[in-house]
Amino acid sequence: MKLAMVLATMATAVAASGPVLAAVSADEAKELGAGKLTEFGAKKAGNADGSIPAYTGGVKDLAIPADFKPGSGRYPDPFKDDKPIESITKANQAKYADELTPGTKALLDRLPGFRVDVYKTRRTMTYPDWVLKNTVGCATTAKLVGKVKGDGVEGAFGCIPFPIPKDGYEVMWNQNMRYQGVRTDFRFRTIFVDEAGHKTLMGDQESKFIYPFYDRNASKLNDLYFRLTYTNFFGPASQVGQLYLAKYSSNNGDQDDTTWIYMPGQRRVRVAPELKYDTPMAGIGGTLLFDEIGGFQGRMDRFDFKLAGEKEMIVPYNNYRAYQSPNLVGDKFANPDVVRWEKHRVWVVEATLKPGQRDVYSHRTYYIDEDTWLIVAYDAYDQSNALYRTAYTLDIIPYDKPRVGQPIQVAYDLTKGNYAVIADQGDPATHMIPYDELPNQAYYTPQALQSAGVR
Repeated sequence: MKLAMVLATMATAVAASGPVLAAVSADEAKELGAGKLTEFGAKKAGNADGSIPAYTGGVKDLAIPADFKPGSGRYPDPFKDDKPIESITKANQAKYADELTPGTKALLDRLPGFRVDVYKTRRTMTYPDWVLKNTVGCATTAKLVGKVKGDGVEGAFGCIPFPIPKDGYEVMWNQNMRYQGVRTDFRFRTIFVDEAGHKTLMGDQESKFIYPFYDRNASKLNDLYFRLTYTNFFGPASQVGQLYLAKYSSNNGDQDDTTWIYMPGQRRVRVAPELKYDTPMAGIGGTLLFDEIGGFQGRMDRFDFKLAGEKEMIVPYNNYRAYQSPNLVGDKFANPDVVRWEKHRVWVVEATLKPGQRDVYSHRTYYIDEDTWLIVAYDAYDQSNALYRTAYTLDIIPYDKPRVGQPIQVAYDLTKGNYAVIADQGDPATHMIPYDELPNQAYYTPQALQSAGVR
Protein backbone atom coordinates (compact mmCIF):
# COMPACT_ATOMS: atom_id res chain seq x y z
CA MET A 1 0.00 0.00 0.00
CA LYS A 2 2.77 2.40 0.97
CA LEU A 3 4.69 1.49 -2.18
CA ALA A 4 1.64 2.23 -4.29
CA MET A 5 1.24 5.62 -2.63
CA VAL A 6 4.90 6.46 -3.24
CA LEU A 7 4.65 5.49 -6.89
CA ALA A 8 1.48 7.53 -7.28
CA THR A 9 3.14 10.54 -5.67
CA MET A 10 6.14 10.21 -8.00
CA ALA A 11 3.88 9.97 -11.03
CA THR A 12 1.98 13.08 -9.93
CA ALA A 13 5.22 15.01 -9.46
CA VAL A 14 6.47 14.03 -12.91
CA ALA A 15 3.18 15.03 -14.50
CA ALA A 16 3.17 18.36 -12.69
CA SER A 17 6.68 19.16 -13.86
CA GLY A 18 5.54 19.03 -17.48
CA PRO A 19 7.06 17.16 -20.39
CA VAL A 20 10.84 16.95 -20.66
CA LEU A 21 12.11 15.31 -23.84
CA ALA A 22 15.59 13.90 -24.25
CA ALA A 23 18.06 15.28 -26.79
CA VAL A 24 19.54 13.21 -29.61
CA SER A 25 22.19 10.60 -28.89
CA ALA A 26 25.91 11.19 -29.29
CA ASP A 27 25.95 8.78 -32.24
CA GLU A 28 23.19 10.71 -34.01
CA ALA A 29 25.01 13.99 -33.37
CA LYS A 30 28.08 12.64 -35.22
CA GLU A 31 26.15 13.24 -38.46
CA LEU A 32 26.44 17.00 -37.88
CA GLY A 33 29.38 18.39 -39.82
CA ALA A 34 31.28 15.13 -40.14
CA GLY A 35 28.41 13.12 -41.64
CA LYS A 36 25.60 13.73 -44.10
CA LEU A 37 24.34 16.84 -42.32
CA THR A 38 25.71 20.35 -41.97
CA GLU A 39 26.39 21.49 -38.42
CA PHE A 40 23.05 23.31 -38.50
CA GLY A 41 21.09 20.21 -39.49
CA ALA A 42 20.53 20.55 -43.26
CA LYS A 43 21.43 17.88 -45.77
CA LYS A 44 24.84 18.65 -47.28
CA ALA A 45 24.12 16.96 -50.59
CA GLY A 46 21.99 18.28 -53.37
CA ASN A 47 18.91 16.45 -54.62
CA ALA A 48 18.73 13.69 -57.21
CA ASP A 49 18.23 15.85 -60.30
CA GLY A 50 20.60 18.63 -59.23
CA SER A 51 17.91 21.31 -58.99
CA ILE A 52 18.90 21.74 -55.32
CA PRO A 53 22.71 22.03 -55.10
CA ALA A 54 25.00 20.77 -52.37
CA TYR A 55 25.71 23.19 -49.54
CA THR A 56 29.12 24.83 -49.98
CA GLY A 57 29.17 27.61 -47.39
CA GLY A 58 26.64 30.23 -48.43
CA VAL A 59 27.27 33.94 -48.99
CA LYS A 60 30.69 33.88 -47.36
CA ASP A 61 32.00 32.78 -50.77
CA LEU A 62 29.93 35.39 -52.62
CA ALA A 63 31.42 38.40 -54.39
CA ILE A 64 29.84 41.45 -52.73
CA PRO A 65 28.22 43.75 -55.33
CA ALA A 66 30.36 46.75 -56.21
CA ASP A 67 27.52 49.18 -55.52
CA PHE A 68 26.99 47.99 -51.95
CA LYS A 69 27.61 50.70 -49.34
CA PRO A 70 28.54 49.20 -45.95
CA GLY A 71 26.32 50.44 -43.16
CA SER A 72 23.64 51.74 -45.54
CA GLY A 73 21.14 49.04 -44.69
CA ARG A 74 20.49 48.56 -48.42
CA TYR A 75 21.57 45.33 -50.13
CA PRO A 76 21.85 45.36 -53.95
CA ASP A 77 20.92 42.07 -55.61
CA PRO A 78 24.04 39.90 -56.06
CA PHE A 79 22.04 37.76 -58.51
CA LYS A 80 20.66 40.55 -60.68
CA ASP A 81 21.81 38.83 -63.87
CA ASP A 82 19.88 35.64 -63.13
CA LYS A 83 16.96 34.87 -65.41
CA PRO A 84 13.96 32.68 -64.53
CA ILE A 85 14.46 29.07 -65.51
CA GLU A 86 10.71 28.48 -65.51
CA SER A 87 7.51 30.47 -64.99
CA ILE A 88 4.51 28.83 -63.35
CA THR A 89 1.03 30.10 -64.17
CA LYS A 90 -2.52 28.83 -63.76
CA ALA A 91 -2.21 27.15 -67.15
CA ASN A 92 0.82 24.97 -66.35
CA GLN A 93 0.69 24.65 -62.57
CA ALA A 94 -0.41 20.99 -62.69
CA LYS A 95 3.11 20.09 -63.82
CA TYR A 96 4.48 21.45 -60.52
CA ALA A 97 1.60 20.48 -58.23
CA ASP A 98 3.71 18.40 -55.83
CA GLU A 99 6.16 21.27 -55.33
CA LEU A 100 3.66 24.07 -54.64
CA THR A 101 1.87 24.79 -51.39
CA PRO A 102 -1.95 24.71 -51.43
CA GLY A 103 -1.87 28.47 -50.86
CA THR A 104 0.30 29.07 -53.93
CA LYS A 105 -2.00 26.94 -56.06
CA ALA A 106 -5.01 28.86 -54.75
CA LEU A 107 -3.40 32.18 -55.70
CA LEU A 108 -2.63 30.87 -59.19
CA ASP A 109 -6.24 29.71 -59.56
CA ARG A 110 -7.94 32.82 -58.20
CA LEU A 111 -5.78 35.78 -59.21
CA PRO A 112 -5.44 36.48 -62.95
CA GLY A 113 -1.86 37.48 -63.71
CA PHE A 114 -0.33 35.89 -60.62
CA ARG A 115 2.67 33.75 -61.48
CA VAL A 116 5.69 32.11 -59.88
CA ASP A 117 9.06 32.84 -61.53
CA VAL A 118 11.52 30.13 -60.51
CA TYR A 119 15.26 30.87 -60.47
CA LYS A 120 18.39 28.85 -59.94
CA THR A 121 18.53 27.59 -56.35
CA ARG A 122 21.26 29.20 -54.27
CA ARG A 123 21.89 28.01 -50.71
CA THR A 124 23.10 31.33 -49.32
CA MET A 125 22.75 30.91 -45.55
CA THR A 126 26.01 31.29 -43.62
CA TYR A 127 26.65 30.77 -39.89
CA PRO A 128 29.62 31.93 -37.79
CA ASP A 129 31.94 29.11 -36.74
CA TRP A 130 31.09 29.63 -33.07
CA VAL A 131 27.37 29.17 -33.74
CA LEU A 132 28.08 25.97 -35.68
CA LYS A 133 30.20 24.65 -32.82
CA ASN A 134 27.53 25.54 -30.28
CA THR A 135 24.82 23.90 -32.39
CA VAL A 136 26.68 20.58 -32.50
CA GLY A 137 26.91 20.76 -28.71
CA CYS A 138 23.26 21.74 -28.27
CA ALA A 139 22.16 18.69 -30.25
CA THR A 140 22.84 16.49 -27.22
CA THR A 141 21.85 18.95 -24.47
CA ALA A 142 18.79 20.87 -25.64
CA LYS A 143 15.38 19.63 -24.54
CA LEU A 144 11.77 20.74 -24.50
CA VAL A 145 10.43 21.76 -21.11
CA GLY A 146 7.39 23.48 -19.63
CA LYS A 147 3.93 22.89 -18.28
CA VAL A 148 2.71 21.63 -21.66
CA LYS A 149 4.69 20.28 -24.57
CA GLY A 150 6.35 23.04 -26.55
CA ASP A 151 6.35 25.61 -23.74
CA GLY A 152 10.08 26.13 -23.72
CA VAL A 153 13.67 25.04 -24.28
CA GLU A 154 16.49 24.30 -21.86
CA GLY A 155 20.09 23.27 -22.44
CA ALA A 156 20.60 25.57 -25.40
CA PHE A 157 22.35 28.92 -25.92
CA GLY A 158 23.84 30.57 -29.00
CA CYS A 159 22.77 27.70 -31.26
CA ILE A 160 20.07 26.06 -33.32
CA PRO A 161 18.69 24.03 -30.40
CA PHE A 162 17.47 20.96 -32.32
CA PRO A 163 19.52 20.47 -35.51
CA ILE A 164 18.20 16.90 -35.72
CA PRO A 165 14.54 17.53 -34.84
CA LYS A 166 12.35 14.70 -33.61
CA ASP A 167 8.98 16.44 -33.72
CA GLY A 168 7.14 19.55 -34.83
CA TYR A 169 7.69 21.43 -31.58
CA GLU A 170 11.45 21.19 -31.98
CA VAL A 171 11.27 22.50 -35.54
CA MET A 172 9.12 25.42 -34.38
CA TRP A 173 11.63 26.28 -31.65
CA ASN A 174 14.40 26.15 -34.24
CA GLN A 175 12.56 28.79 -36.25
CA ASN A 176 11.94 30.84 -33.10
CA MET A 177 15.66 30.75 -32.30
CA ARG A 178 17.02 30.87 -35.87
CA TYR A 179 20.30 32.74 -36.18
CA GLN A 180 19.62 36.46 -36.72
CA GLY A 181 22.75 37.85 -35.11
CA VAL A 182 22.45 39.86 -31.89
CA ARG A 183 20.81 43.00 -33.23
CA THR A 184 19.17 44.42 -36.35
CA ASP A 185 17.70 47.91 -36.78
CA PHE A 186 14.86 47.63 -39.27
CA ARG A 187 13.01 50.64 -40.72
CA PHE A 188 10.03 49.54 -42.80
CA ARG A 189 6.48 50.23 -43.96
CA THR A 190 3.32 48.14 -43.71
CA ILE A 191 0.82 48.46 -46.55
CA PHE A 192 -2.73 47.08 -46.68
CA VAL A 193 -4.38 46.45 -50.05
CA ASP A 194 -8.16 45.99 -50.03
CA GLU A 195 -10.17 43.83 -52.45
CA ALA A 196 -10.58 46.81 -54.83
CA GLY A 197 -6.81 47.33 -55.05
CA HIS A 198 -6.67 50.47 -52.88
CA LYS A 199 -3.40 50.77 -50.96
CA THR A 200 -3.21 52.24 -47.47
CA LEU A 201 -0.05 52.95 -45.46
CA MET A 202 -0.74 51.34 -42.09
CA GLY A 203 2.65 51.81 -40.50
CA ASP A 204 5.99 53.57 -40.97
CA GLN A 205 8.18 52.35 -38.17
CA GLU A 206 11.56 51.24 -36.97
CA SER A 207 12.00 48.09 -34.94
CA LYS A 208 15.16 47.16 -33.12
CA PHE A 209 15.39 43.36 -32.97
CA ILE A 210 17.67 42.23 -30.16
CA TYR A 211 18.73 38.63 -29.46
CA PRO A 212 20.47 38.04 -26.12
CA PHE A 213 20.32 34.33 -26.99
CA TYR A 214 23.13 34.93 -29.50
CA ASP A 215 25.39 37.07 -27.32
CA ARG A 216 28.83 35.67 -28.08
CA ASN A 217 30.19 37.21 -24.88
CA ALA A 218 27.79 35.29 -22.63
CA SER A 219 27.17 31.64 -21.86
CA LYS A 220 23.52 31.85 -20.82
CA LEU A 221 20.54 34.19 -20.67
CA ASN A 222 20.27 36.60 -17.75
CA ASP A 223 16.54 35.88 -17.63
CA LEU A 224 14.08 33.81 -19.66
CA TYR A 225 13.77 36.31 -22.54
CA PHE A 226 15.71 35.14 -25.60
CA ARG A 227 14.52 37.94 -27.92
CA LEU A 228 13.09 41.44 -27.64
CA THR A 229 11.71 44.02 -30.06
CA TYR A 230 11.54 47.79 -29.56
CA THR A 231 9.33 49.64 -32.06
CA ASN A 232 8.87 53.36 -32.69
CA PHE A 233 6.21 54.68 -35.12
CA PHE A 234 6.90 57.59 -37.49
CA GLY A 235 3.59 57.36 -39.36
CA PRO A 236 0.80 57.51 -40.24
CA ALA A 237 -0.15 60.57 -38.17
CA SER A 238 -2.50 58.61 -35.90
CA GLN A 239 0.38 56.38 -34.74
CA VAL A 240 3.25 58.86 -34.45
CA GLY A 241 4.97 58.53 -31.10
CA GLN A 242 3.63 55.10 -30.20
CA LEU A 243 6.27 52.80 -28.68
CA TYR A 244 6.15 49.04 -28.29
CA LEU A 245 8.43 46.79 -26.28
CA ALA A 246 7.93 43.05 -26.70
CA LYS A 247 9.93 40.34 -24.92
CA TYR A 248 9.77 36.69 -25.94
CA SER A 249 10.27 33.91 -23.42
CA SER A 250 12.32 30.75 -23.75
CA ASN A 251 9.83 29.05 -21.41
CA ASN A 252 6.24 30.28 -21.69
CA GLY A 253 5.19 27.96 -18.89
CA ASP A 254 7.26 29.93 -16.38
CA GLN A 255 7.23 33.41 -17.95
CA ASP A 256 4.90 34.33 -20.78
CA ASP A 257 5.80 36.61 -23.67
CA THR A 258 5.06 40.19 -22.61
CA THR A 259 4.32 43.37 -24.60
CA TRP A 260 4.29 46.92 -23.22
CA ILE A 261 2.82 49.91 -25.10
CA TYR A 262 3.35 53.65 -24.70
CA MET A 263 0.47 55.72 -26.09
CA PRO A 264 1.25 59.46 -26.47
CA GLY A 265 -2.34 60.49 -25.71
CA GLN A 266 -2.32 58.58 -22.42
CA ARG A 267 1.30 59.36 -21.54
CA ARG A 268 1.70 56.06 -19.76
CA VAL A 269 3.03 52.56 -20.36
CA ARG A 270 0.66 49.63 -20.06
CA VAL A 271 1.00 45.87 -20.46
CA ALA A 272 -0.94 44.56 -23.48
CA PRO A 273 -1.80 40.91 -22.73
CA GLU A 274 -4.24 40.82 -25.64
CA LEU A 275 -1.50 41.13 -28.28
CA LYS A 276 -0.94 37.41 -28.78
CA TYR A 277 -2.53 34.22 -30.09
CA ASP A 278 -5.32 34.82 -32.65
CA THR A 279 -5.99 38.47 -31.85
CA PRO A 280 -6.30 40.14 -35.29
CA MET A 281 -3.90 42.94 -36.15
CA ALA A 282 -6.51 45.65 -36.70
CA GLY A 283 -3.94 47.98 -38.22
CA ILE A 284 -3.75 45.81 -41.35
CA GLY A 285 -7.41 44.89 -41.68
CA GLY A 286 -7.05 41.72 -39.63
CA THR A 287 -5.09 40.11 -42.48
CA LEU A 288 -2.58 38.83 -39.92
CA LEU A 289 -2.98 37.53 -36.37
CA PHE A 290 -0.49 38.44 -33.66
CA ASP A 291 0.91 34.91 -33.51
CA GLU A 292 1.53 35.00 -37.28
CA ILE A 293 4.09 37.81 -37.21
CA GLY A 294 7.18 36.48 -38.95
CA GLY A 295 5.35 33.21 -39.61
CA PHE A 296 4.75 32.17 -36.01
CA GLN A 297 5.49 33.49 -32.56
CA GLY A 298 4.14 32.85 -29.09
CA ARG A 299 3.08 29.92 -26.96
CA MET A 300 2.30 26.60 -28.64
CA ASP A 301 -0.29 25.32 -26.17
CA ARG A 302 -3.38 25.59 -28.40
CA PHE A 303 -2.17 23.33 -31.22
CA ASP A 304 -0.56 19.94 -31.67
CA PHE A 305 2.53 20.42 -33.83
CA LYS A 306 3.27 17.30 -35.86
CA LEU A 307 6.38 16.89 -37.99
CA ALA A 308 5.26 15.60 -41.39
CA GLY A 309 8.81 15.24 -42.73
CA GLU A 310 10.92 17.01 -45.36
CA LYS A 311 9.82 17.91 -48.87
CA GLU A 312 11.22 19.68 -51.94
CA MET A 313 9.12 22.80 -52.50
CA ILE A 314 9.17 25.93 -54.65
CA VAL A 315 9.20 28.85 -52.22
CA PRO A 316 10.28 32.52 -52.12
CA TYR A 317 14.03 32.80 -51.53
CA ASN A 318 16.93 35.27 -51.91
CA ASN A 319 14.58 38.19 -52.48
CA TYR A 320 17.16 40.96 -52.74
CA ARG A 321 15.30 42.46 -55.70
CA ALA A 322 11.98 42.53 -53.83
CA TYR A 323 13.74 44.16 -50.87
CA GLN A 324 14.86 47.13 -52.92
CA SER A 325 11.89 47.43 -55.23
CA PRO A 326 9.48 50.40 -54.99
CA ASN A 327 7.04 48.29 -57.01
CA LEU A 328 6.58 45.25 -54.79
CA VAL A 329 3.02 46.10 -53.74
CA GLY A 330 0.59 45.41 -56.58
CA ASP A 331 -3.17 45.96 -56.79
CA LYS A 332 -4.09 42.34 -56.07
CA PHE A 333 -0.84 40.58 -55.16
CA ALA A 334 2.88 41.12 -54.73
CA ASN A 335 4.49 42.00 -58.05
CA PRO A 336 5.67 38.73 -59.71
CA ASP A 337 8.32 40.67 -61.65
CA VAL A 338 10.36 41.27 -58.48
CA VAL A 339 9.64 38.17 -56.36
CA ARG A 340 12.17 35.37 -56.67
CA TRP A 341 11.19 31.72 -56.09
CA GLU A 342 13.57 28.76 -55.79
CA LYS A 343 13.33 25.05 -55.05
CA HIS A 344 14.48 24.16 -51.54
CA ARG A 345 14.04 21.39 -49.02
CA VAL A 346 11.68 22.38 -46.24
CA TRP A 347 10.47 20.81 -43.03
CA VAL A 348 6.68 20.47 -43.07
CA VAL A 349 4.89 20.94 -39.74
CA GLU A 350 1.14 20.36 -39.35
CA ALA A 351 -0.44 22.29 -36.47
CA THR A 352 -3.91 21.01 -35.47
CA LEU A 353 -6.13 22.70 -32.90
CA LYS A 354 -6.35 20.66 -29.70
CA PRO A 355 -9.74 19.43 -28.46
CA GLY A 356 -11.30 22.00 -26.16
CA GLN A 357 -9.15 24.87 -27.44
CA ARG A 358 -10.48 27.91 -29.30
CA ASP A 359 -8.79 29.63 -32.22
CA VAL A 360 -9.65 31.28 -35.53
CA TYR A 361 -7.95 28.38 -37.32
CA SER A 362 -8.60 24.65 -37.20
CA HIS A 363 -5.13 23.87 -38.47
CA ARG A 364 -2.09 25.39 -40.14
CA THR A 365 0.73 24.00 -42.25
CA TYR A 366 4.21 25.50 -41.93
CA TYR A 367 7.08 25.17 -44.40
CA ILE A 368 10.45 25.78 -42.72
CA ASP A 369 13.62 26.07 -44.82
CA GLU A 370 16.31 23.53 -43.89
CA ASP A 371 19.19 26.04 -44.14
CA THR A 372 17.81 29.15 -42.42
CA TRP A 373 15.11 27.55 -40.21
CA LEU A 374 12.83 30.37 -41.39
CA ILE A 375 9.13 29.80 -42.09
CA VAL A 376 9.16 30.57 -45.80
CA ALA A 377 5.43 29.85 -46.28
CA TYR A 378 2.36 28.72 -44.37
CA ASP A 379 -1.30 27.99 -44.99
CA ALA A 380 -4.14 28.46 -42.50
CA TYR A 381 -7.57 26.79 -42.52
CA ASP A 382 -10.86 27.90 -40.96
CA GLN A 383 -13.11 25.83 -38.72
CA SER A 384 -14.73 24.17 -41.74
CA ASN A 385 -11.23 23.16 -42.93
CA ALA A 386 -11.39 25.51 -45.91
CA LEU A 387 -8.19 27.33 -46.90
CA TYR A 388 -8.53 30.74 -45.26
CA ARG A 389 -5.17 32.51 -45.47
CA THR A 390 -1.78 31.98 -46.99
CA ALA A 391 1.45 33.87 -46.36
CA TYR A 392 5.10 34.00 -47.43
CA THR A 393 8.31 35.53 -46.17
CA LEU A 394 10.67 37.31 -48.55
CA ASP A 395 14.10 37.10 -47.01
CA ILE A 396 17.73 37.91 -47.74
CA ILE A 397 21.06 36.99 -46.18
CA PRO A 398 23.13 40.15 -45.52
CA TYR A 399 26.41 39.36 -47.22
CA ASP A 400 28.55 41.65 -45.06
CA LYS A 401 27.21 40.26 -41.74
CA PRO A 402 25.65 36.89 -42.65
CA ARG A 403 22.52 35.83 -40.74
CA VAL A 404 18.83 35.40 -41.48
CA GLY A 405 17.70 38.90 -42.42
CA GLN A 406 14.45 40.40 -41.14
CA PRO A 407 11.82 39.10 -43.55
CA ILE A 408 9.21 40.95 -45.54
CA GLN A 409 5.90 39.14 -45.02
CA VAL A 410 3.15 38.94 -47.64
CA ALA A 411 -0.17 37.72 -46.24
CA TYR A 412 -3.30 36.97 -48.28
CA ASP A 413 -6.87 36.65 -46.98
CA LEU A 414 -8.49 34.29 -49.49
CA THR A 415 -12.01 34.89 -48.18
CA LYS A 416 -12.00 38.69 -48.44
CA GLY A 417 -9.62 39.07 -51.37
CA ASN A 418 -7.32 41.54 -49.61
CA TYR A 419 -3.68 41.26 -48.65
CA ALA A 420 -0.92 43.04 -46.75
CA VAL A 421 2.81 43.54 -47.13
CA ILE A 422 4.46 43.78 -43.73
CA ALA A 423 7.96 45.28 -43.65
CA ASP A 424 8.06 46.67 -47.19
CA GLN A 425 11.52 48.07 -48.00
CA GLY A 426 10.69 49.94 -51.20
CA ASP A 427 11.04 53.45 -49.78
CA PRO A 428 14.60 54.92 -49.77
CA ALA A 429 14.18 55.83 -46.10
CA THR A 430 13.86 52.19 -45.11
CA HIS A 431 16.81 50.04 -44.11
CA MET A 432 17.98 46.83 -42.46
CA ILE A 433 21.21 47.38 -40.53
CA PRO A 434 22.74 44.35 -38.77
CA TYR A 435 25.14 44.72 -35.83
CA ASP A 436 27.54 42.31 -34.17
CA GLU A 437 27.24 43.62 -30.61
CA LEU A 438 24.30 43.87 -28.23
CA PRO A 439 23.10 47.35 -27.29
CA ASN A 440 22.80 48.50 -23.68
CA GLN A 441 19.72 46.59 -22.60
CA ALA A 442 18.96 49.16 -19.90
CA TYR A 443 17.32 51.18 -22.69
CA TYR A 444 14.85 48.37 -23.36
CA THR A 445 12.72 48.15 -20.24
CA PRO A 446 9.19 49.37 -19.44
CA GLN A 447 10.74 52.19 -17.37
CA ALA A 448 12.93 53.27 -20.28
CA LEU A 449 9.88 53.12 -22.54
CA GLN A 450 8.11 55.62 -20.27
CA SER A 451 11.11 57.94 -20.28
CA ALA A 452 11.44 57.82 -24.06
CA GLY A 453 7.77 58.60 -24.70
CA VAL A 454 6.73 62.00 -26.00
CA ARG A 455 3.33 63.58 -26.42
